[in-house]
Amino acid sequence: MAHNPPKMPTTPLSLALIQLWIANPALPWSNSVWQSITHVPGDPWAYDHSRGVTHVAEWTVGEAQAVEAFVKNCKTAEDPAEHYAVKGKDDDHEGRSLWNAWVKTSWAKWNINKLVDRILEESGCEPHAVMARLKCKTMDDFPTMEAAQVKHVVSVNLADVLFGDDAFTDGTFIVSSIMTFITTVLVLSWSRHRKAIKRQADSIEKKAQEVDELWLAMTTANSTPTLVSIRAYLKKLESLVTLISLFKDQEKAEKLNARREQVNAMLAAAKKRPVKAESIACFTDRIMPWVRCVPL
Repeated sequence: MAHNPPKMPTTPLSLALIQLWIANPALPWSNSVWQSITHVPGDPWAYDHSRGVTHVAEWTVGEAQAVEAFVKNCKTAEDPAEHYAVKGKDDDHEGRSLWNAWVKTSWAKWNINKLVDRILEESGCEPHAVMARLKCKTMDDFPTMEAAQVKHVVSVNLADVLFGDDAFTDGTFIVSSIMTFITTVLVLSWSRHRKAIKRQADSIEKKAQEVDELWLAMTTANSTPTLVSIRAYLKKLESLVTLISLFKDQEKAEKLNARREQVNAMLAAAKKRPVKAESIACFTDRIMPWVRCVPL
């Protein structure tokens, strides 16, 4: 049964950071753990006008002031998300643009996606592992974050890694505003993985077709495979095996590995003597049950 994700708007990271700050002005920028990750020593829009110094090196004092005005106007707006999302050139256009661009580039520099991926893997929620656990055979079956129980399993660890003790109330429960932020990070991460796995699945289908076409070309009655053609086939086959292995499909990987061993034997034989069409035909008869790959 397909786990089709519900279609709903996703909160951008740049808005999620503003919402977290609105809920608690000490978060995230005054949190020491967050500072150690981002190397931002306080509110990014902070500045020293007399010295011309800003917390964000790329911004001038004037630009920091524009960002400060924007985030504060978000805070006082009746609907912060609505003010954040204004299109066109209102009074906060410059600050909004600077903020969005800075968060986009900085998020990559902070390596938070790698941090999230490490926690997913350590928690048994790495997407390929989840697909194997839930016996998902195609991308149509890719589980929702809810079905994979990602939030349930990962939230406490992720909150602790990003914010330390400040993430918790009564030592156990995650602070509500941080839970909201963590959820946004996980939703965006799961969506990122969904897209990556879709690309991998499409690549497997393409590579499987290329492998089959090369194999058929090598094993036709009048063909005489050369060392070059056999090596080219092996290279594509090994690339396909690597991708298949990511999806924890042991049965398919074993079949492809068996084929690879047979082709390596062919390669060894070809190095010793010219490979005749007749010998290739016999070889084909032995391994043809493995030739076709079942697409993911």
